[in-house]
Amino acid sequence: MADGLLYYLGALAIGQYSQAVVLEQINADPTLNRSLRSLRRILPGQWLGWTAKGLEATPDGVVKGLSEWYLQESTPELVTAYTDLRRIMVVDLMYTGDFGERTFVPPRALLELVDQYRIRRAKVPPEALTEDLDERVAGALLPGLRAAISRASFLGAYVLYAPAQRQLLMGVKATTPMPPMSAPADLLDAASILLYPQSSVPDFTKRPSGDEENRPLFPLDPLIVYIESKECDRFVMAALSGVEGGKPVHKGLDAECKGEIKQGE
Repeated sequence: MADGLLYYLGALAIGQYSQAVVLEQINADPTLNRSLRSLRRILPGQWLGWTAKGLEATPDGVVKGLSEWYLQESTPELVTAYTDLRRIMVVDLMYTGDFGERTFVPPRALLELVDQYRIRRAKVPPEALTEDLDERVAGALLPGLRAAISRASFLGAYVLYAPAQRQLLMGVKATTPMPPMSAPADLLDAASILLYPQSSVPDFTKRPSGDEENRPLFPLDPLIVYIESKECDRFVMAALSGVEGGKPVHKGLDAECKGEIKQGE
């Protein structure tokens, strides 16, 4: 759940940021644009950076309430989840990092602590880990993540889409993080995930303006795509995990299909 939320928020933040830059509503952030072109291997920390910087650049963006929720919404459940996870890290993983005790914990802080947990856990030898570590971490996180999502109903209020056919994040101009879209190879498969009737599928070769009827707010691809997994023999939602040989590699977000998916294979 933490991973799915992390990738979805990152794609939303960059989609919102990209649209604002293209429509010349904001100036491009050079640091963020450089990061968006560093795609050889994408770590969760990079997604967290995209989310934070994208939302900071578009505090009044088209996804109403997203920035305030991610950066400022704190609930008792989030505080408890943060406190319990940090306690586990200190006791079980000898964590001594910069993330200290907090009484104000928005979703950003909890997801960033999850990333720190991931990093710290990888540094501890497997034989030094207690058998119930993952179970206790899941028990600490789940109530907080559920509480955070329950207060973010606005996330389902927008029409979005994520076809698999898209160039990488390399625009014609240095200030353009995303290029124009190309049409999905199979509009019927695309329409099924977009929830559009076949007769009203939008023209994916044009940039969405946000104003036209039956036009998505903005694309999530290539950060989030709807793509066929040969290994699982079905279409799944997947997050960009890197680029190999000029082709994007995605990681399945389906709980039962998490393998890497390379386009063109």
